[in-house]
Amino acid sequence: MVFTFGPYGFVEDILPFSRLTAGLAIAYTFAVMWGLAALIISALRKPWGLLPAALVTWAALSIGANLLEAPELALATALGLALASFRATTSTSRSLLLAALGGLAGFQLLVEINVGLVTTALMVLAVVGGKSRRAQDALAAVVPFALVPVVALLAVGQSLGNFASYVRGSLSVALGYGSAMSLSTGRSAEDWFAVVDVVLLVLLFALALRGRPWLEAAAISLMLVGWLWEAAKEGFVRHDTHDLTFFGLLLLALCLARLPRRLAPVQFGAVVLAAVLACVANGHPTASLRSPARGAGALTREVRDLAAPAQWASLQRGAVEQLRSTGDDLPPALVSELRGHTLAVETLEDGVTFAYPGLSWDPEPVLQSYSAYTSYLDDLDASFLASARAPQRILYRPVTINNRDEFWDTPTALEAMYCHYVSTGVSDHWLVLARVADRCGPRQMIGEDTVRFGQPVKVPLAAGRLVVATFSISSPLLADAEAAVLKPPEVDLTAWEGGSSPTTYRFLEGSADDDHVIVAPTSLGYPAAFAPRPIRQLELGGGGWGPGQGSVHVTFYAVSLRRG
Repeated sequence: MVFTFGPYGFVEDILPFSRLTAGLAIAYTFAVMWGLAALIISALRKPWGLLPAALVTWAALSIGANLLEAPELALATALGLALASFRATTSTSRSLLLAALGGLAGFQLLVEINVGLVTTALMVLAVVGGKSRRAQDALAAVVPFALVPVVALLAVGQSLGNFASYVRGSLSVALGYGSAMSLSTGRSAEDWFAVVDVVLLVLLFALALRGRPWLEAAAISLMLVGWLWEAAKEGFVRHDTHDLTFFGLLLLALCLARLPRRLAPVQFGAVVLAAVLACVANGHPTASLRSPARGAGALTREVRDLAAPAQWASLQRGAVEQLRSTGDDLPPALVSELRGHTLAVETLEDGVTFAYPGLSWDPEPVLQSYSAYTSYLDDLDASFLASARAPQRILYRPVTINNRDEFWDTPTALEAMYCHYVSTGVSDHWLVLARVADRCGPRQMIGEDTVRFGQPVKVPLAAGRLVVATFSISSPLLADAEAAVLKPPEVDLTAWEGGSSPTTYRFLEGSADDDHVIVAPTSLGYPAAFAPRPIRQLELGGGGWGPGQGSVHVTFYAVSLRRG
């Protein structure tokens, strides 16, 4: 199973699905929050004094904890541990800090692969940048780094052999995210806020690193560059309110710098300005900053709800009612029909299986198919649906994500669904599909064309058969550089689907080489709202190319499809 998060990704949110996972999420959040609070106070106490350091720590965490999810808070904690390891006055305290950083890095790899890799890089640089005793430092960090994920995987019943496939799948999700999920909603003022925060961070740490040994200064500088890059990715690849993650992280990083007492006013001013910018970007001061008592009360309720069986049962009933009232509702006759069969839900409403616990959930490997935006992930789902392990029923409702064509999301897996599932009827807004023997024949090439971006391609006809297309597209060097730094330029597909006006969709480069169903014959047997619209002509644009530039090679195939 591949998802945006790892086998411990449930610690990101405290959700009323399982008392065990909710309890672990609370414990993880507590450890991250209190650890970060101790690290900030440790950095500020000497130059500021204990009371001012504590007040600023409370204010920064009151803002940060409202803007960040737990794995991102842990990313700030990891930076704090790495910086504190350089300030340690004894080899024992340095070893303990590196051990905590190593254990956190190992666990973060199982929570969310990108934050886990950044935390691991911080651990490596913290060891390499030390003055001496690197063998001892490496041992202190590496032992918990290796031990924690082994124990954590075994604790949830996972085979250690699953770790390699998990890393491969999660890396594919992370690397394809920018192309598939990037977004800009016009929050242009926040771009300037981010520039101010970066300038403040560079200024504070330039002052903090003056006079430090060159190797330590170099290691910390590399830490900050990589950590800042990850913060920018978290906040600005999908630039809606995700940018609040960036502002929360930068605020906490500014608190982790230790400057001489005479420069304390400079740091205080930088922290106050970053806090103001974060609150302005948020639209108002965060709730726990406005009302500390309410924040403490909410924490008390969460612990009480978890500890009391009756309260927990009430929470679960409320979660089920909420899911059913917000679209994941099924009529009783449909629930009865699905019972006794294994079931996948497409494309993203897997909450149905929590709302109706009597159903036997058997999902595709990539949880929520809109995340299968690379060939590797798409092929995982397609192979599963074509195998003997496939679910007996699919509850299907196409949904548009990020202006992507819902019938190309994901392309090869949808082709596999057409080949192996037939419609048994529509209920409300759901199509119920039943598994049958493969009803598709071998594919036959019926045409190919090479054009420039912005030039249309006509779709060849193949009466009574599926028409599918694969794409091979080129990218300019500048687009590759943009992808590495932040996110690639968007590729668009314009499709003429029978009407006089074309429709433009986001095109996923990561699965361009996969089969895309262009035309489906009537033998598919799906109602019109659940079947792909026939495309007569298409063209690709964007991707960093101007009209008439670049190269697009399209190959068309025909696939016979018998009725179920």
